[in-house]
Amino acid sequence: MNQQAAPPANDSAGGKALYILTPIVAIGILLHLLRIFTRIIPTCRLNLSDYTSMIAVLAAIITYILFATAVSHGLGRHSVYITPENTVRILQYLYGVFIAGLLTSIFSRISVACLLLELTSSKTWKAVLWITIAFQLASLLSILPLEVFQCRPIRKFWEPVAGGKCISPAVMWTLGYVSNTYLATCCRPFCPCS
Repeated sequence: MNQQAAPPANDSAGGKALYILTPIVAIGILLHLLRIFTRIIPTCRLNLSDYTSMIAVLAAIITYILFATAVSHGLGRHSVYITPENTVRILQYLYGVFIAGLLTSIFSRISVACLLLELTSSKTWKAVLWITIAFQLASLLSILPLEVFQCRPIRKFWEPVAGGKCISPAVMWTLGYVSNTYLATCCRPFCPCS
């Protein structure tokens, strides 16, 4: 029996992902612009939470654009239907998504912590929030170089390179687990079930 399996359907999950993400990103941008507008009019009252929020939103826009561009090159389709050139392009865009997504995540958390600093007068809570901000900055300074330089040379991330090396995926996953465990631990006091 030498039968070949029929190739999978030539459809894409990428368009469906964009169908879901586009309204969320658009609403987020509109709400952010509304927030900034209310902080500028009638007098400019921008503070650290606003500036870090602007960085997060800009990084989110870049993440969305890179993701949409990767979808336009075939992300979400079965690999049988993607050319090797487009595979390289997709991986290049996803590399940018990882970097910009990291910035979005960390600066969003910093922005929320800065906003909460304004709402509390408790020295204990302020100390906790400053420690959270410091941890986020420390994680940015430690994880970002690992993300950027996880492969040597960098292009090994998206194409085979003779003699190139990458950090083990298990190491990268462990760093993600540690960071997310800390985040979950910090958010636990805000859960109504705790």
